[in-house]
Amino acid sequence: MAIAEIAIRSLPDRAKDVRQTSLVKVALRLVPDFDVRNVEHVDNRKFVTMIGVIFLSGLIALLAINTSLTTDAFKAEHLKLQLASINSQRDSILNQVATYSSPNQLAHTASKLGMKPEQSTNFIDLSVVLP
Repeated sequence: MAIAEIAIRSLPDRAKDVRQTSLVKVALRLVPDFDVRNVEHVDNRKFVTMIGVIFLSGLIALLAINTSLTTDAFKAEHLKLQLASINSQRDSILNQVATYSSPNQLAHTASKLGMKPEQSTNFIDLSVVLP
């Protein structure tokens, strides 16, 4: 405001009156009119209640998310245990198949069934044409 007063003092007398009134108008219009009498009264209880509701809803949402994540973690752990059991059973079955398909085991099983090993080798002659 001191700079505006210095500027007004440096003007001629007639310009001082015009400049002074325009500065006062401009200075008064920088802030819009604010009539306190027409403003609605803001209740602090409503604001505190609104903040409380927002806080509680966030807390409940966080609790729900945390519960869901914990439940899913238990399910994932249970599925990992099932997978380990199934992999163990699979390995056991593959070992049994490998044991039963070995040549010695096949020969022993065949002899139990009454099969005998071939003593001589027979060949098929494909050059002979049958009538």
